[in-house]
Amino acid sequence: MFIQGDVLAFLALLIGSCISAWSLTLAYGLLFPEKCQVAKTVVTEKPWRCLGTGALLTLTIGLIGLGLIGQAPNPVLKLIGWVLVLGLFGVSSLGLAGISLNAADRLKVMSPDMTPYAAFTRGAGFLIMGCIFPIVGWLAVAPLLWLTAMGAGVKALRTRTESRVVIQQTETA
Repeated sequence: MFIQGDVLAFLALLIGSCISAWSLTLAYGLLFPEKCQVAKTVVTEKPWRCLGTGALLTLTIGLIGLGLIGQAPNPVLKLIGWVLVLGLFGVSSLGLAGISLNAADRLKVMSPDMTPYAAFTRGAGFLIMGCIFPIVGWLAVAPLLWLTAMGAGVKALRTRTESRVVIQQTETA
């Protein structure tokens, strides 16, 4: 039997996790635009390869990290496990920013008057909100999106990009 406080705590955890994931996706998209463009291109051109790469990394590095967290008696090994698992989440956040840019492009086709930032924020929000949809979102959308984002993030990190600094001059009246 659930107590009302348990239900409220679960809802707060769910809402907080969604807001955190959304803001982290936006932060990655704004801080690393070149890498996110690479992730967007990779997801658009080779989505199944991204899914396979993400699944392979999760099954290897993820299981090793979880094993170290759960079974290692040495605190240093537990720390290494946490670094591995949280590193996977960081890489997948970069890939999710690329997928959000892809969703932003599709939103801009539907509504051409939308600014790029508004399209990006809405695309990220739609992806994250789709993951919390009961049953289908939890068991199908979220794992597939996470694995695909993992593969896209790895490819984006492995691809060398040129960083270009563009300074815009504004005219004052």
